[in-house]
Amino acid sequence: MSSTPDIHLCIQQPANYVHSLGFLDQARYFRYQFRRLGASVSMSKNRLRYDAINFVFGAHLGFEGSQTQSHACVFVNLEQLGEGGATVSPEYLQLLASNSVVDYHAGNRSAYAAIPNDIPVLPLWFAPYLKPASAIPLEDRPIDLLFFGSINERRRGWLERIEALGLSVAVFDGPLYGPERDEFIKQAKAVINMHFYESSRFEQARVAHCMSLGTPVISERAAHTDVLPPFEETVFWLRDEELESFFLQQFGSATFFERARLALQRFEASDPAKAYADVLVSACAMTQAHHQARPAGAWSPNCISLGAGAAYRAGWLNLDAQASSEPDWMLDLCAPHNFPLSSKTVHQGQVELAETSADVIQAGRLDLDECKLQALLSNALRLLQVGGELHLELPGAFGIETGSASVALQALHECIGRACSDFFWSLDWFEHRFELLGAEPLDLDGRHCEPEQARYSRLLLRKVETSLRERTTARTKQTDLRLPSDDVDAAHRLIKLQAGAASGAGEARKFKWSILVPTLPARRELRKRLLDILEPQVARYPDVELLVLEDNRSRQYGPKLQAMIDIAQGEYVNFVDDDDVISEHYVDTIYPLLTGVDCVGFSARVSVEGGPFKSVFYSIKNKVWVDAPEGYYRNPQHLTPIRRDLVLQVPWVGHYGADRTWSHKMASKGLLKTENVTDEILYTYYATQNENREGVWR
Repeated sequence: MSSTPDIHLCIQQPANYVHSLGFLDQARYFRYQFRRLGASVSMSKNRLRYDAINFVFGAHLGFEGSQTQSHACVFVNLEQLGEGGATVSPEYLQLLASNSVVDYHAGNRSAYAAIPNDIPVLPLWFAPYLKPASAIPLEDRPIDLLFFGSINERRRGWLERIEALGLSVAVFDGPLYGPERDEFIKQAKAVINMHFYESSRFEQARVAHCMSLGTPVISERAAHTDVLPPFEETVFWLRDEELESFFLQQFGSATFFERARLALQRFEASDPAKAYADVLVSACAMTQAHHQARPAGAWSPNCISLGAGAAYRAGWLNLDAQASSEPDWMLDLCAPHNFPLSSKTVHQGQVELAETSADVIQAGRLDLDECKLQALLSNALRLLQVGGELHLELPGAFGIETGSASVALQALHECIGRACSDFFWSLDWFEHRFELLGAEPLDLDGRHCEPEQARYSRLLLRKVETSLRERTTARTKQTDLRLPSDDVDAAHRLIKLQAGAASGAGEARKFKWSILVPTLPARRELRKRLLDILEPQVARYPDVELLVLEDNRSRQYGPKLQAMIDIAQGEYVNFVDDDDVISEHYVDTIYPLLTGVDCVGFSARVSVEGGPFKSVFYSIKNKVWVDAPEGYYRNPQHLTPIRRDLVLQVPWVGHYGADRTWSHKMASKGLLKTENVTDEILYTYYATQNENREGVWR
């Protein structure tokens, strides 16, 4: 069955609802059976897969029905439905009635299916993967009787009657599921099973799981209990009136243990493979038809949630910077981005984030500093429609002055204040800003509390258009004049453009690499020494740009470098200081490494105040600056080629120490994630303490 689509098993778990772990047993059994049939099977909580057949467990606990339009779903009903069964919502029954379903019991089908016989029944029988390699003999097990599951009056009555006979029944004092619960089952002489509902449908999943673990089951048999092979001859069946006589005369006897061992051996012969094969064939046909009919094109989500993990929201686009949270898309909205962005995702297929496309963005307790918060607010402002809302939780009590608040916390709150006030222009916004609709104080568990006890604040921000007065203020305060382009159309142009010329300033020529050399008039001889080596190398590469900017110290070092970056046309940029020397193989070595990675690392050597040379190693692996006996370890800086779009995200400021400050800011933002590295020494740096004014080599 090599053409079988992937199978994905999705367990629905509302936030912190431990009882959803009760579906682990059935999901594992489905996984085993489908893998036997050659299918590739994955499993997760709350997450569907766009490219797979999704078998959904626990949809009665809540399922966003709109997901069935984009995802092929088969719902697995494990509830006792109908008269005397579980109380479920009309929405759940409608979900079953309008989608593909498999059931564990034929008696449930009439509750939701117009043609009950069309609903396949998948039995839950012997699970070979559960059989212990070595089991404790039944007679030697420390637990006489074990009961697990919810307790109501019917079940409590049986337990009290058993204990009145002098027997002990072990019962968990809290929820316990999966392998942790199985450790107790394997230590029990027997598990006792009683019906929970008046419908008295046999608890097939629980009993089959226990017997697969090598533990016999004693089960109630009410008037309406339906018993099917292979359980008829392998379970110890008790009617209500037989309870006392069984436990007084049979349980724990040599005859009981011998009969139990034979029953467990017979149960191992039960194999429902054909039923699962039939379901897999029909599910494949359904999925093929669904995938052909579902809407084409990328999904543009209306609702976005930041921070996946246990807070995953079905039907939303879940973003997170951590892969361990299993987000729909690993994307950090606390870093600067240019929209639209598009990605092919496992859970949601092709997704596009475009400006003004979202109605709501939910941001939980993110790890924020002022820079990250500004980026998040700016991204949200662009993604939201006018009137769209950003829900954000920040540390501390918002709007309450307290002398104990840290400087970092005050900065976060002040940033929100600017975003929602006349000072929005300081965030480089113009046409839109936020307004604060509410701030609710929360305790550590997320509950409402008094402001004095608040550990967090839940803020509700709404995107609004700025007023004409606010825009006038912004145009006054901001450097950018924010004017329309006022292009001249062809009919009004007095001097015609030459053929092939572009409108305006012309089509910018693009380079793969821009090498930037800032210089001063006093250093012309040093600059000539450098360019005599550099220019012949650059001449061999038409798509390498060499820019030299000489000034008379009319501007600070940082703004000077920023000006060169702004006019550079290369995909990658880096600087070469005019008083340093490069290798004759500098360009030839670096050029092949410019393959789309974020940066290129190399080795250099430095002489401080004319002293002996020491090695320098540039790489993103160097998270902090280290001065070691064998040399200096540095993260990428202005001397190393870096993608220009990443360089532009950290502006250059200041004068002395500007290069070190810029390098540290790049590292703190985590912008550089991929690199190519060469060990060849390509750069010789002559450092002087008088020049850098810090007394240390940068």
